[in-house]
This record gives sequence, structure tokens and C-alpha cells, in this order.
Amino acid sequence: MANTLQLNHCNQGILMSMYNATLMPIATWSKTHRKTAPISSNSPVMALNNSSYNKSIDYKKGVKYLVDNSKNMKVLPSQFVLPIPEGERPSLAIDGSIPVIDLSGLNGPVEQRLSTIHAISSACALWGFFRVTNHGIKVSLMDGMLKVMEDFFNLPLEEKMRYGSDDVMDPVRYGTSLTTTRKHALHWRDFLRHYGGLIPHTYHLWPDNPPTYRDVAKEYLKEVWQLAVIIFSAISEGLGLDPDYIESSLGNEGTQLIISNYYPACPEPDKTLGLAPHSDHGGLTIVMDNGIPGLQIKRNQTWYSVPSIPGTFVVNLGDFLEVLSNGKYKSVEHRAIVSAEAVRISIAVGHGPEMDAIVQPASPLIKEKSESNYRPIVYKDYIRAQQSTIKRGKSALDEIMNN
Repeated sequence: MANTLQLNHCNQGILMSMYNATLMPIATWSKTHRKTAPISSNSPVMALNNSSYNKSIDYKKGVKYLVDNSKNMKVLPSQFVLPIPEGERPSLAIDGSIPVIDLSGLNGPVEQRLSTIHAISSACALWGFFRVTNHGIKVSLMDGMLKVMEDFFNLPLEEKMRYGSDDVMDPVRYGTSLTTTRKHALHWRDFLRHYGGLIPHTYHLWPDNPPTYRDVAKEYLKEVWQLAVIIFSAISEGLGLDPDYIESSLGNEGTQLIISNYYPACPEPDKTLGLAPHSDHGGLTIVMDNGIPGLQIKRNQTWYSVPSIPGTFVVNLGDFLEVLSNGKYKSVEHRAIVSAEAVRISIAVGHGPEMDAIVQPASPLIKEKSESNYRPIVYKDYIRAQQSTIKRGKSALDEIMNN
């Protein structure tokens, strides 16, 4: 794969048309969607306008707006109450710790390097999650990215709604709850998501307020992409593949997507979630937060709370890598819980293949076609299947399994 990660105009069209029959050029999008985009009558947030809880609140404006305009809220609005099984309430999760990998070992003597690769391989096989230290990204840049993200969410509503849209495939999108447009119980989060890359074609569409957002985000995404390449290489070697195998499998151009989440303090956090259980569709997701814990992962049918450790990243495998490894490595269900006392901000950056890439097991890992545990599928079709349903968990991956 070329040492660039970008979303070209062809792939941009694919992404924007996956849910829209009519393709809208980026130039047109920037003129029409940078103001508040219309929210359809089928949107999950529209159903809330008939709520008896508070008819003065326009729920489509987000959870932060709801909280800011309901200063004395003591009870969670019924639209946010989720059918969480009693034994899976967020407060019942076990405090745990995922594997910690010191990435400086990859630059050490041969024995140390091989030991680090083995540790990463073990974490991928047993957990699907691990934490990285000595990753090479300055803490000042991490803090700067968190600061501009916090400043964005604290902007006046009208400014944020310039990026509001009901189209999950828009190149820049501000929204609330889940990404699907199908009706569902609401989740306690607002988000901003957009595509990145070393040469981001949508850069001119990124938020221009806060004034430093574009510059900080561009530098941050570049550094995180370079980190992803290092980890991809180690994972490839752990599978017995050439070091550049996974990077090459992403195609001539891969896809980088940043999802920044804002979870306000919640009056009854045990009754709702910031994000429902799910696995990521891409290869690797690299995550940091503002120091407020909220990530929970499911392992052996038990939920574990992952602590927040400043200056580190949490890395998790997505469905693409589970398929590529033919099931040796696993993507893992995870969810975001919310706090009664504090606002949590998390920034997740996903790295996956180009939209036309075929998702399938690595050929060196299977001697015969019958050994493949997954049916091949075009990546954009996999995303469409995963994002167009309100089912969470790993239901989309289950659909392409051979056994």
C-alpha cells in the first residue's frame, strides 16, 4: 500500500451514495449541508417530539442541549431508557485491565522485538483489546485534540448544527444517539465524525470553528495513522505474514474515520448507555478519552470496565481483522457507559480498507477454500449491512460466517 491514507473522490461518492440513491458532489454538499440539514420523519429523534416528558425540548438537537435546558433533571427521560438485561447493568461490570503493550520494544533488540510481537499477538487472540504505551505521539498533541473537541461541543447549537444531517454517509456529520436512521431508543451521546487521512480530500469540509480544529485534527490524524501502520505490521508478523501484508490488504487507499463522542453527565446512568454493545467494522480503532472511564468490553460473556490512563491509547480489533485472520484474532463487543458526575469525551479513530476491497481471510492462512470460516464480501457492502440495522453486537459478522 502506498504510504498515504486518503478518501479519494471516487470512494467519497461510494460512501455518500450507499444510503442515497442520488449522489451529491462534495462541492454541492458543502453549500447545502453546512447549514442544518433536514431531519426526516423516520428519524429516531423525531419520534421524541411527541413525548410528554418535555415538549419544549427538541431532542434532535442532542443530549447536551437537553441537559443544558433541563438544569433540574433528576429522572432519565423515558426515550433514553434501554432494555438492558438486569445482569448486564453497567454498574455490575467487573473492574479489569486489558493487556498493556510497550511499543518501544518493537525498536529494541531482536529478542525484545519478537517478545513484543508475541504479546500483541496474544492480546489480539485472547482479548481483541490492548493498551499501548511509548507510542510516539506527544501528550501535548493528544491533549490539544481533546481540547479542540471539547471546544467544538461547547459551541452554540447553531454552529454545531451546520454539520447536522440525517444521512449517515455524509463526509462530516454532527448528530446524536446511534448512527442509524431507523427508529430506536435513544443513547446518551452526541458525536462528530468525519473522514481523515494523510491527504484528506474532505479537509475543507471539517469544522472551521474552533479556529484551530482543522490544523490540530490534521496533525493528530496523521500521527495516529502512522501508529496504526506500526501496529498493523506487528499484527501481520504475529500471524506469520509479511510485515506489510495487512497494510497492503487495505488497497491503494485505505479509510480513516474519526468519531468524537460527548457523553454528558446522566441522572440515572444505570438505565442507559452512551453506545450499545457493538464491534467495529474496520481493522484497528485507536481510542483516547479525557480521563473519565466509560469503556466496557465483553469477554467470556462478562462485562469488564476498562480504566482510563492518561497518555495511553486503547487499541481494538475490528471485524475486518477477524476475517483476515480467519478467526484467529477476534473483534470484541464493547459499549460506552455514562457517568452521573462528569462529562466524558472519547475520540476513536478507525482504520480500514478502501470501500471496494474484498473482506476475506488472508490467502497464506488457508490451504483450501473449505478452510475459510468467512464468506468474502465487499467492504462497502459489509458496512451497509452493519450500519443499516438497529441490531448491535456482532450480528453482521455472524451473517458471513460459514459455520
